[in-house]
Amino acid sequence: MGDDMSLSVLLCDTADEATRLRHDLLASTPDIEVDATIDAFRGVETAARTRPDVIVCSLGLEGLGGASLIRRLLDSSPASAVVVRGDTLDPGLVASALAAGAVGFIGPGEPAATVARALRAAAGGGVALSPAMAMRLAMGLDEAFQRVDAAEAQLTEIRASIDRGTSAKADFLANISHELRTPVTVAKGIAYVLKNPSVPEHERAEFLHQLQTSLDKLMSIVDEIITMAELERGTFELRLAQVDLAPLITRAVDSARDRYPAVEVVAEIAPVLSSVADGPRIADVVLELLDNACRYSPAGVPVELTARALSEGVVIAVTDRGEGLDRAIASKSFDEPFTTGEGTLRKEKAGVGVGLHLARQMIVEHGGTLWTDPLPGGGTRAAFCIPVREDPSADRPATGAA
Repeated sequence: MGDDMSLSVLLCDTADEATRLRHDLLASTPDIEVDATIDAFRGVETAARTRPDVIVCSLGLEGLGGASLIRRLLDSSPASAVVVRGDTLDPGLVASALAAGAVGFIGPGEPAATVARALRAAAGGGVALSPAMAMRLAMGLDEAFQRVDAAEAQLTEIRASIDRGTSAKADFLANISHELRTPVTVAKGIAYVLKNPSVPEHERAEFLHQLQTSLDKLMSIVDEIITMAELERGTFELRLAQVDLAPLITRAVDSARDRYPAVEVVAEIAPVLSSVADGPRIADVVLELLDNACRYSPAGVPVELTARALSEGVVIAVTDRGEGLDRAIASKSFDEPFTTGEGTLRKEKAGVGVGLHLARQMIVEHGGTLWTDPLPGGGTRAAFCIPVREDPSADRPATGAA
């Protein structure tokens, strides 16, 4: 429709806006017929009777509004082009109006000439968006595309994380079956031998010691799995108390020496290491770090432990000078459970794969940090620091967060 052709318009708006738009259009646009109503239902009736070229409607009218009003107007006058007038430049509102059948959108405070051009464009079969609204819509679409890209990237990362978790748990099942098989086989064999009453007493005592060791290994694995489950559920509890960590660390060193007689463990432990902590849990962390250092060090190469009280808190470091645990593996083990240092099919050293992860979780539960550093000459130093609290509440359970 050209500018010299007459144009019939129906305004369905509030009294003030209908009056303003009618005055502006009649004053600035020749050959235009304007009818107006402030009632949505009356607007539907008028559209059915007059069949205007363009219907300008506000979505904020009482009684009938939004997409319902647009659809009712188009049902009453299918040949009319519906242009929506909005009080905001919300791209979502524009999209919903266009989806309902509108062919245009006029923002707040548009000049009469701009409105007239939009109405003629709509009457001629085009899409009528004011410049301000077109710019805002383009910006909204750009933001939407950016959000879609970000969501797709996040979804890709979530899928990768799920895949890693699935793979890690599959590895864990393989690891756990490998780790359980040895103590279970030993225990079954010993139980079978002990059924024989002719076994000498000194051999029986040795067999019972081996049986106890196998059962302790099984209980250790079960305890690790239970603790992991409690951490993931958020039901894990520390038992904090005023404690001297020095004797606990000493016992952990002695245990590592018994477990790895071929590896020298050199310990420098302060006489007193007073802290508010769950003593047995801290001892388990120390033993885990020692276990990894000894496990990945060749015979004859010493493992060093230092435990001292500094201004930051109690700091304990375990250093190996041999093959060491690869830093990337250690970092992954801290962040992800079920991670071991070598493949299941050639497992000679690796354990179940939750020890380092649990160690880090225990230190985090105490409000501390645990880290690893590669050494220039080879090997690894793993260390942790737990703060010293000033006003302890002895023997009070503290609920941890996974």
